[in-house]
Amino acid sequence: MESMIACRQWVEALCHRARAEVDALAALKEIFAQETQHLRRLDQVGRLDALKEKVVQEVHGIQMRETDESLGFNLGNLISGLVNFAVGSLVAAVRHSREHPLSIGARFALSDFEKRPPFGVVVVAIGPGGIPDDVTVVALSRQARELDTSESEIVAAIEARGYRLITREALLNALDKLREEVFTGVLSLPVTLSQNRSTQGPNGSSQAGMISAWREKV
Repeated sequence: MESMIACRQWVEALCHRARAEVDALAALKEIFAQETQHLRRLDQVGRLDALKEKVVQEVHGIQMRETDESLGFNLGNLISGLVNFAVGSLVAAVRHSREHPLSIGARFALSDFEKRPPFGVVVVAIGPGGIPDDVTVVALSRQARELDTSESEIVAAIEARGYRLITREALLNALDKLREEVFTGVLSLPVTLSQNRSTQGPNGSSQAGMISAWREKV
């Protein structure tokens, strides 16, 4: 009889110990899950920080090149205009034109001075894949020059592929907000345009109006 009581007590103690170990494992599993979530959030925050640095560097590099190319174009235009002015005035003087030679020279030069392809507009395109994987810096003015078209046409073509164009400043502000939301677990990457309204462009704005606003910021 005593042996049966001792055996039952031993079994009960063993069951109690087993339950305690199960509880401990469950608590440990919860700790591991929380730590995994924390590390995942830190990794995603790091991806946002890397994107921010990448965009800042790319935009700065493009803007520097745009400034150099704009200055070079203006200088070339000035030289070409002055040459055309001198040639036009000289030809008019030799031919004894009724119109004043300087007036004719000015008309010759005017065509060069009026030439002004777009320079300086650099924007950020966010695609359907969202932030951070589907974000691209777009040299809008350069593409317009290379394709011999307007910046509005480039904007329309990009937006037709499902991309939203915003300024660098708008993206950086959005990344700062996303960083906090991702770190606290409110959002998880990737973040699409529908999830984050801070990357939305101005509703109802014309392309010309948006491009003009972008140009003022660069």
